[in-house]
Formats: sequence, C-alpha cells, structure tokens
Amino acid sequence: MAREAVQAPRPRPHGSHRSASAGSRLTPRRVLVIVAVGAIVLAAILIGVSLAGSGGGKQASGSVTGAVATEALLGGIPQQGLSLGRLNAPVTLVEYGDLQCPICRAYTVATLPTLVRDYVRTGKVRLEFRGLAFLGADSETALKAVIAAGVQNKSWNMLDLLYRNQGEENSGWATESTLRAAAAAIPGLYVGRWLDDRGSSATQNAIPTMRARARNLMGSQIRTPTFEVGRTGGSLQYLPISSLDSSAFTPALDQLLAR
Repeated sequence: MAREAVQAPRPRPHGSHRSASAGSRLTPRRVLVIVAVGAIVLAAILIGVSLAGSGGGKQASGSVTGAVATEALLGGIPQQGLSLGRLNAPVTLVEYGDLQCPICRAYTVATLPTLVRDYVRTGKVRLEFRGLAFLGADSETALKAVIAAGVQNKSWNMLDLLYRNQGEENSGWATESTLRAAAAAIPGLYVGRWLDDRGSSATQNAIPTMRARARNLMGSQIRTPTFEVGRTGGSLQYLPISSLDSSAFTPALDQLLAR
C-alpha cells in the first residue's frame, strides 16, 4: 500500500504574534506515530468497505456466502433425503431443478422463503427436490453434492447454499474448493462422510432415476423449474404457474389443504 510522504511542518511566517511551544513541534518520532496511526485507520476503512460489499454475489472460488441466511431459513425443519418438512404433511410440492438454472436460483432466493415460512415450517406442506443435470458438467457436479448431503439429511442446506453461490453457466464455478466450503458451512454435516457419499453408486444412480421421472412428466422438453403437487401419498399433478411469485403457488396449495 503506497503511503503519502510526510513533510516536516513549515516555519510560521515572520511576524506571527504567537510562537510555537516546544511540545507542539513534530519530532521525527511523532511523525512516525502519525504515519502508523494513519495507516491503521486507512486499513480499518478498507476492511469495512470490503465487508460491506461482500453481502451479495458469489465470492472467489473456495468460499461461499449466505450460510447464515440458509441456516435461518431451514433451521429446525426436519429433512429426510431430498425432502424438507414433515413426512406426514398433508400436501407435497415437488421441484425439478438444475443447479445451474438462473430461474431456479431466482425461485430459491425470492420465493422459497415465503413458502417455507407459510407452509413448510407450519407442517402443512413437504417439499421434495428432484435434481436434473442437463445444462452442463457443473450441473452434475453440484447435484452430486446435494444428493450426498441428503444422506445426512442436509440436502436442502447444500441446495440453498449452491443456488446462492451459483456462477455463470458452465463457467466451472462448481469447483472442489467451493463445494467443500459449502459443506463446511453446513452445521452438523460431517464433511468426510459427505466426500465419500459424493462418489458412491447410490449418488450416481439417483441422477438417472430423477431424470426418468422428469421425462415422464415433461416428455422430451425438459425445462426447469417445473413443479408437481398433490396430497401426500397420492398422485402428483403438474402444477402450471404463471410466475415465480409465491402467489402463483398458494391457490393450488390452499385448495389441496382444504380437502
């Protein structure tokens, strides 16, 4: 960091009616103290600016943002595998998503919190994620991280964190260091076990199974996000939505809950 040169104080103009006292003169030692204090203050300002600007967007590879928000959203809600909420909740809402899909990210960040607050946390609706990986290599890499976290019932934590830290499509954003940082940021997730489960046959086999379900619903025109809804334990139906606002979901959910 460059420093501005400190010059010795200029003599007062002749004729000044007040002479400087010995205690007010800047000695070399005082100059050094002033420089040091100034450097500390400047460093504090720069750190503050850096922290203030780190609240949004994806950080450099190897770090993740949003862990506090993710925990606030999901903390205390039961999970099992790729489901979120009480298993015996009367209604089930299924999301088909690709972790590289920017619209899926918009739904997760802007709409999901309202649905979780009003329906999942209250025990009315359980959510189920069926991941797809058709946009590129990062899609499959991130999806395996989510499925593996589901072995420890932390899939929705991983899902939310990776959507929050989503990078440009097929830019290589789902790096090993970023995935490990996400795993380390999830309370209660044993990272060593998660690493083993990412490479397991169960994780690998789950991907084509979810893809087959998507094709049964959407045919050859796979698109994300797509939703199914129905009474828990019964048949699920395609849910057409006009927007990703929470109000687009509430009529169908409320109608099913009224049965």
